[in-house]
Amino acid sequence: MLRLEELKSEIKGDFFLREDLNRHDVKKVDALADIIIKPAGKKELQKVLRLLEKAGYPHLVINSKGRVVFPDRRFHGAVIVTDLKL
Repeated sequence: MLRLEELKSEIKGDFFLREDLNRHDVKKVDALADIIIKPAGKKELQKVLRLLEKAGYPHLVINSKGRVVFPDRRFHGAVIVTDLKL
């Protein structure tokens, strides 16, 4: 089970709950995400991915230029927004 407070205490970055992705400079995506996570760096991105996978929480990684189509205009899970080169 994902515990948001645990995630926030272990990950450096910004967290937003139930927000539109277009409010976070994500172009071409008109959808609401349950959680938006903006990790502070590559190490934080790796940590958040491990924690989300361990919890079995649905997630995806996009950048501000990405094009993603959500079937019902909502993603039930965490969306990680980063412009880090992977």
